[in-house]
Amino acid sequence: MEYPKINSLWKRHPLLSKPRETYTRPLIVGEYAQEEFGSISKWRVEEKIDGMNIRLYIDTDRIDVKGRTNYANIPPKFMEYINNHDFRSKASMLPLPIILYGEGFGAGIQTGGIYRPTQAFMLFDAYINRRWLSREGVYKLGQDLGFDTPHDFGVMSEDAIVDLVKSAPPTKYTFDKEWHPDSKRPMEGVMVRAEPQMRFNDQQANPIMWKLKVKDF
Repeated sequence: MEYPKINSLWKRHPLLSKPRETYTRPLIVGEYAQEEFGSISKWRVEEKIDGMNIRLYIDTDRIDVKGRTNYANIPPKFMEYINNHDFRSKASMLPLPIILYGEGFGAGIQTGGIYRPTQAFMLFDAYINRRWLSREGVYKLGQDLGFDTPHDFGVMSEDAIVDLVKSAPPTKYTFDKEWHPDSKRPMEGVMVRAEPQMRFNDQQANPIMWKLKVKDF
Protein backbone atom coordinates (compact mmCIF):
# COMPACT_ATOMS: atom_id res chain seq x y z
CA MET A 1 0.00 0.00 0.00
CA GLU A 2 1.49 3.31 -1.06
CA TYR A 3 1.56 6.17 1.43
CA PRO A 4 -1.28 8.68 1.04
CA LYS A 5 -0.57 11.81 -0.98
CA ILE A 6 0.19 14.73 1.33
CA ASN A 7 -1.09 18.11 0.22
CA SER A 8 0.30 21.46 1.22
CA LEU A 9 -1.84 23.44 3.65
CA TRP A 10 -3.06 25.72 0.86
CA LYS A 11 -3.65 25.30 -2.85
CA ARG A 12 -0.97 26.27 -5.33
CA HIS A 13 -1.22 28.51 -8.36
CA PRO A 14 -1.75 26.63 -11.64
CA LEU A 15 1.24 25.52 -13.69
CA LEU A 16 2.85 28.25 -15.72
CA SER A 17 4.57 27.88 -19.10
CA LYS A 18 7.91 26.95 -17.55
CA PRO A 19 8.86 23.29 -17.00
CA ARG A 20 7.57 22.24 -13.59
CA GLU A 21 10.98 21.26 -12.23
CA THR A 22 12.40 24.77 -12.71
CA TYR A 23 10.27 26.55 -10.12
CA THR A 24 8.00 26.14 -7.13
CA ARG A 25 4.41 27.18 -7.67
CA PRO A 26 3.46 29.78 -5.07
CA LEU A 27 0.81 28.99 -2.49
CA ILE A 28 -2.59 30.65 -2.55
CA VAL A 29 -2.67 31.63 1.11
CA GLY A 30 -6.07 31.11 2.69
CA GLU A 31 -7.39 28.65 0.10
CA TYR A 32 -7.14 25.26 1.79
CA ALA A 33 -6.00 22.32 -0.32
CA GLN A 34 -8.59 20.19 1.50
CA GLU A 35 -11.70 21.70 3.05
CA GLU A 36 -11.20 19.66 6.23
CA PHE A 37 -8.07 21.68 7.08
CA GLY A 38 -10.10 24.78 7.91
CA SER A 39 -12.24 23.05 10.52
CA ILE A 40 -9.42 21.75 12.74
CA SER A 41 -7.85 23.94 15.41
CA LYS A 42 -5.12 21.71 16.87
CA TRP A 43 -2.33 20.06 14.92
CA ARG A 44 0.57 17.75 15.81
CA VAL A 45 3.74 19.09 14.19
CA GLU A 46 6.90 17.22 13.20
CA GLU A 47 9.98 18.15 11.20
CA LYS A 48 9.91 17.09 7.55
CA ILE A 49 13.10 15.43 6.36
CA ASP A 50 14.54 15.86 2.86
CA GLY A 51 14.97 12.25 1.85
CA MET A 52 13.52 9.39 -0.17
CA ASN A 53 10.11 7.97 0.64
CA ILE A 54 10.55 4.36 1.78
CA ARG A 55 8.11 1.57 2.66
CA LEU A 56 9.13 -1.54 4.58
CA TYR A 57 6.70 -4.44 4.17
CA ILE A 58 7.33 -6.94 6.96
CA ASP A 59 5.70 -10.38 7.00
CA THR A 60 6.55 -13.72 8.58
CA ASP A 61 8.71 -14.86 5.67
CA ARG A 62 10.01 -11.69 4.04
CA ILE A 63 10.86 -8.01 4.19
CA ASP A 64 10.26 -5.97 1.05
CA VAL A 65 11.80 -2.52 0.61
CA LYS A 66 9.90 -0.18 -1.69
CA GLY A 67 10.08 3.50 -2.57
CA ARG A 68 7.25 5.96 -3.11
CA THR A 69 6.14 3.66 -5.93
CA ASN A 70 6.88 -0.01 -6.56
CA TYR A 71 9.27 0.98 -9.36
CA ALA A 72 11.52 3.35 -7.44
CA ASN A 73 15.22 2.49 -7.33
CA ILE A 74 16.48 1.95 -3.80
CA PRO A 75 20.07 3.20 -3.22
CA PRO A 76 22.53 0.33 -2.60
CA LYS A 77 23.90 2.03 0.54
CA PHE A 78 20.40 2.21 1.99
CA MET A 79 19.82 -1.48 1.27
CA GLU A 80 23.11 -2.24 2.99
CA TYR A 81 21.89 -0.30 6.04
CA ILE A 82 18.58 -2.23 6.11
CA ASN A 83 20.31 -5.58 5.70
CA ASN A 84 22.67 -4.82 8.59
CA HIS A 85 20.13 -3.20 10.90
CA ASP A 86 18.95 -5.42 13.77
CA PHE A 87 15.18 -4.98 13.78
CA ARG A 88 13.84 -8.26 12.38
CA SER A 89 13.49 -10.21 15.63
CA LYS A 90 11.53 -7.45 17.35
CA ALA A 91 9.42 -6.80 14.25
CA SER A 92 8.50 -10.50 14.11
CA MET A 93 6.76 -10.14 17.49
CA LEU A 94 4.29 -7.60 16.08
CA PRO A 95 0.94 -8.63 14.54
CA LEU A 96 2.19 -9.23 11.00
CA PRO A 97 2.01 -8.16 8.25
CA ILE A 98 2.91 -4.53 8.90
CA ILE A 99 4.01 -1.60 6.77
CA LEU A 100 6.55 0.91 8.04
CA TYR A 101 6.64 4.27 6.26
CA GLY A 102 9.54 6.63 6.45
CA GLU A 103 12.39 8.48 4.77
CA GLY A 104 15.67 7.10 3.61
CA PHE A 105 18.05 9.94 4.51
CA GLY A 106 21.71 10.77 4.82
CA ALA A 107 24.60 11.50 2.48
CA GLY A 108 23.79 10.51 -1.10
CA ILE A 109 20.01 10.98 -0.79
CA GLN A 110 18.72 14.42 -1.82
CA THR A 111 20.45 16.99 0.43
CA GLY A 112 20.81 14.35 3.13
CA GLY A 113 24.50 15.02 3.64
CA ILE A 114 23.52 17.83 5.99
CA TYR A 115 21.93 15.27 8.31
CA ARG A 116 24.46 12.48 8.60
CA PRO A 117 27.44 10.95 6.71
CA THR A 118 25.73 7.56 6.30
CA GLN A 119 22.26 6.52 5.16
CA ALA A 120 19.52 5.43 7.55
CA PHE A 121 15.75 5.11 7.93
CA MET A 122 13.52 7.70 9.61
CA LEU A 123 10.20 6.11 10.65
CA PHE A 124 7.26 8.52 10.38
CA ASP A 125 4.22 6.24 10.18
CA ALA A 126 3.11 2.62 10.55
CA TYR A 127 0.10 0.61 9.42
CA ILE A 128 -0.64 -2.34 11.70
CA ASN A 129 -3.82 -4.41 12.04
CA ARG A 130 -5.42 -2.30 9.31
CA ARG A 131 -5.06 0.89 11.27
CA TRP A 132 -2.63 3.78 11.52
CA LEU A 133 -0.64 4.03 14.73
CA SER A 134 -0.94 7.09 16.95
CA ARG A 135 2.05 9.42 17.07
CA GLU A 136 3.02 7.99 20.46
CA GLY A 137 2.71 4.51 18.96
CA VAL A 138 5.05 5.46 16.11
CA TYR A 139 7.62 6.90 18.52
CA LYS A 140 7.47 3.76 20.70
CA LEU A 141 7.78 1.50 17.66
CA GLY A 142 10.78 3.50 16.44
CA GLN A 143 12.50 3.01 19.80
CA ASP A 144 11.73 -0.71 19.81
CA LEU A 145 13.07 -1.24 16.29
CA GLY A 146 16.01 1.14 16.57
CA PHE A 147 14.80 3.66 14.00
CA ASP A 148 14.88 7.44 14.31
CA THR A 149 11.53 9.26 14.36
CA PRO A 150 10.79 12.89 13.41
CA HIS A 151 11.37 15.69 15.87
CA ASP A 152 8.07 16.47 17.60
CA PHE A 153 7.28 20.19 17.99
CA GLY A 154 4.11 19.33 19.90
CA VAL A 155 0.55 20.54 19.38
CA MET A 156 0.16 23.93 17.71
CA SER A 157 -2.40 26.14 15.98
CA GLU A 158 -2.28 26.79 12.25
CA ASP A 159 -1.03 30.37 12.76
CA ALA A 160 1.75 29.18 15.09
CA ILE A 161 2.81 26.54 12.56
CA VAL A 162 3.00 29.09 9.75
CA ASP A 163 5.09 31.40 11.97
CA LEU A 164 7.40 28.49 12.83
CA VAL A 165 8.02 27.60 9.18
CA LYS A 166 8.50 31.25 8.20
CA SER A 167 11.20 31.57 10.89
CA ALA A 168 13.22 28.81 9.13
CA PRO A 169 14.64 27.20 12.28
CA PRO A 170 17.70 24.96 11.88
CA THR A 171 17.10 21.27 11.33
CA LYS A 172 17.15 19.06 14.43
CA TYR A 173 18.91 16.30 12.52
CA THR A 174 22.52 17.28 12.08
CA PHE A 175 23.78 14.22 13.92
CA ASP A 176 27.42 15.28 13.87
CA LYS A 177 27.97 19.03 14.10
CA GLU A 178 31.50 18.61 12.76
CA TRP A 179 30.38 16.51 9.79
CA HIS A 180 28.93 19.22 7.61
CA PRO A 181 29.87 22.93 7.44
CA ASP A 182 26.21 23.78 6.81
CA SER A 183 25.08 22.25 10.10
CA LYS A 184 22.79 25.21 10.84
CA ARG A 185 20.85 24.77 7.62
CA PRO A 186 17.11 25.48 8.05
CA MET A 187 14.83 22.50 8.26
CA GLU A 188 13.02 21.53 5.06
CA GLY A 189 9.59 22.06 6.59
CA VAL A 190 6.94 20.36 8.70
CA MET A 191 4.55 17.42 8.51
CA VAL A 192 1.30 18.20 10.31
CA ARG A 193 -1.49 15.87 11.48
CA ALA A 194 -4.84 16.53 13.13
CA GLU A 195 -4.69 16.21 16.92
CA PRO A 196 -6.34 14.02 18.04
CA GLN A 197 -5.90 11.84 14.97
CA MET A 198 -8.76 12.23 12.48
CA ARG A 199 -9.41 10.71 9.08
CA PHE A 200 -10.76 11.96 5.79
CA ASN A 201 -14.36 10.95 5.17
CA ASP A 202 -13.60 9.06 1.97
CA GLN A 203 -13.11 5.50 0.83
CA GLN A 204 -9.49 5.31 2.00
CA ALA A 205 -10.13 6.97 5.39
CA ASN A 206 -6.54 8.22 5.43
CA PRO A 207 -5.27 10.43 8.27
CA ILE A 208 -5.91 14.16 7.87
CA MET A 209 -2.49 15.74 7.40
CA TRP A 210 -0.60 18.37 5.41
CA LYS A 211 2.87 19.75 4.86
CA LEU A 212 4.49 23.14 4.64
CA LYS A 213 8.02 23.91 3.44
CA VAL A 214 10.40 26.71 4.38
CA LYS A 215 11.04 27.45 0.69
CA ASP A 216 7.32 28.24 0.23
CA PHE A 217 8.01 31.52 2.01
